[in-house]
Amino acid sequence: MSEVFQYIDRDTFIHRLNPLTKIVFCVVVILAGILCNDPHVLLFLLALPLAGLLISGMSRDVVQQAKMLSLVFAFLMVLTMLTVRSGEAYAFNGITLFTYDGLALGIIISLRLAAMFFAFMLLVNTTRPSDLVNTLVSRLYFPVDYALMLMITLRFIPTLQIEARKIRDAQAARGFNVRGIKNISKSIRPTITPLLSNSIGRAGSLGHIIELRGYHSGSKIKFTVIPLHGIDFVLIGLMLAGLAAYTIHALNFI
Repeated sequence: MSEVFQYIDRDTFIHRLNPLTKIVFCVVVILAGILCNDPHVLLFLLALPLAGLLISGMSRDVVQQAKMLSLVFAFLMVLTMLTVRSGEAYAFNGITLFTYDGLALGIIISLRLAAMFFAFMLLVNTTRPSDLVNTLVSRLYFPVDYALMLMITLRFIPTLQIEARKIRDAQAARGFNVRGIKNISKSIRPTITPLLSNSIGRAGSLGHIIELRGYHSGSKIKFTVIPLHGIDFVLIGLMLAGLAAYTIHALNFI
């Protein structure tokens, strides 16, 4: 299974786009998802990053992450159906199982989170971390310290996933069965404890390496400005215009 939020080096149309274009796309999808409560529009927002990932040749990664997200969305659906009691009720033998509003809210939340997740996945999986930091600092005037923290965080996510897999494999080799629903609670502590210990050790080592290389807060670092091409201007303009039009519509200004 591939790691989540891990850059994959390929030569595709999406990979060649300027990082700023992909950042704007991610922000537009997130803002539109927050403003939108229409499942049809949310499906369209979800289809956009999925199409980008398929163009980038990451269909297998999409399927793998979709399997993981399906458990989260199933939990959200059950939670909203059990807690939201407004709207038309669906009952069995006089017992209300769920309501229409609860079901609709669960679908909306799931679609919204899925669109945001895959938009961010498209940004991270098709953009080199160095290019992402260069764009954040040189184009968006992001503070260097925060850009560094963001890059380290993105690097730690797949690292933690790899570490967790190694720990589970080591436990299985020692005869500890971590498969199945019954063993989930039993496997949490043996997995989390060494995972946290290794993460703290890695963070400490990384801090020492950064200090040894002479980095300190406020230090002057030169960043490369990645040029924008014609297709980038066109896509950014279309995305901003679409977001502005939908915002005006959502606020009932037209």
